[in-house]
Amino acid sequence: LLSVLIIGFWQGLYALDASDGSAEGSGTIANVLVQALLQSPDFGKFSNSTMGLVLYYLWGVITGLILLNILISLFSSAYSDVVDDAEAQYLAFFASKTVGMIRAPDEFVFPSPFNIIEVLFLIPFELCGLSRKSYAKLNRFVMITVFFVPLAMIALHESLTEESRHTWMKRWLSGDNEGEDERPEHHDPVVDDDPVGRVISKVPFEDLVKAFPDTNQSSEALMMTEITQLRKQLAALSERLNSIGN
Repeated sequence: LLSVLIIGFWQGLYALDASDGSAEGSGTIANVLVQALLQSPDFGKFSNSTMGLVLYYLWGVITGLILLNILISLFSSAYSDVVDDAEAQYLAFFASKTVGMIRAPDEFVFPSPFNIIEVLFLIPFELCGLSRKSYAKLNRFVMITVFFVPLAMIALHESLTEESRHTWMKRWLSGDNEGEDERPEHHDPVVDDDPVGRVISKVPFEDLVKAFPDTNQSSEALMMTEITQLRKQLAALSERLNSIGN
């Protein structure tokens, strides 16, 4: 768009400059337009021509608006990119900081007061020249032995005493109820404590399932199946109409 405006205004100003019979050259007009684009206009160049000044003023205003819109669009796109990636950037930064704090200076962290065990029973083995692999195995064994009981107690406490907040853990510890939805009494349930024996739905479960879409097929395959069934129905309808006509 800016290039089209440059060509149009250059042509108009050059025509006005050449209308009096003496033209200074196309390079001079282009130089004046570029100066105005760079916020250094030369209004004295067209002081003798009213239409030249009008075109020059329009050139300055229009190019300023175009450049401003370009700047706004760049800021908007940059802001949207930052907002879209803000969560991922924050998580990556937080993870890097967390990993850096955990693994520095020691890979095996013993929180207080268990760090006394590390100072008294583990660090001497490292100072005595124990290999890195053996030292890592020793740390893992000690951490499993020390932290297994308190972590197990915490897990049991959260799963048994705070049922509303940790229902998923209770379900995991008590076992799942997989397969209960396939029981026949769950397909056509009856109203509890009803002497008449009324059911919740008058339509049988098998008929309801037939009306549901087949989730095992893709949308394209389901569409082709429906088209095939529609063709069969149209063929049966046309045969019936032909038999009635005959």
